[in-house]
Amino acid sequence: MAKKALAALIVGVAIALAIPAAATAEPYTKGSSCSIAPTTVSAGATATLTCDAGTFQPSELVAYTVSGENGADANLASYRTSSAHTTKAAASDGSAVLRVTVPKDASGAYKITGIGETSKAASGATVTVLPADGAATKSNDTPASGGSTIASTGSTIAAYIAWIGGALVVLGLIVLALLAARRRRVAP
Repeated sequence: MAKKALAALIVGVAIALAIPAAATAEPYTKGSSCSIAPTTVSAGATATLTCDAGTFQPSELVAYTVSGENGADANLASYRTSSAHTTKAAASDGSAVLRVTVPKDASGAYKITGIGETSKAASGATVTVLPADGAATKSNDTPASGGSTIASTGSTIAAYIAWIGGALVVLGLIVLALLAARRRRVAP
């Protein structure tokens, strides 16, 4: 019984620790990539996603998605979409260009991903949006709050998963200790 409980605990911890890694993985691309310029924009501004030749099959349809806070309000390819998804054909060399206008109330990071409908090749890039009000920093680049100028780029989800994983380990150790105590009482 203790071996099964320990095995279940180990599998549970492994799954809990693997979920954040899978969730933040970059899409796989068959040899080429996409980039975005500029990489940092103001809220309501436009950035251009450019995918290298060979990223997709020649002239294949590419499904684009924008994800981020209020990502559904983004404009793709110079027209507004209600769900921040659009489809556009790649060029004859497999390259692609997409203009993305982030929402006027945007902030944080926005991931723009293109997936070829035939090849299933996927690639994307991330644009960082500065807050529209500009109150985050003073004119001399020192933070308005007096703290660090380094942006927070970590995931809050990963911290929760680490706490859950730690709690599962502690719970497993308690179960093992109770099982060992029970065996000692039963043993002659």
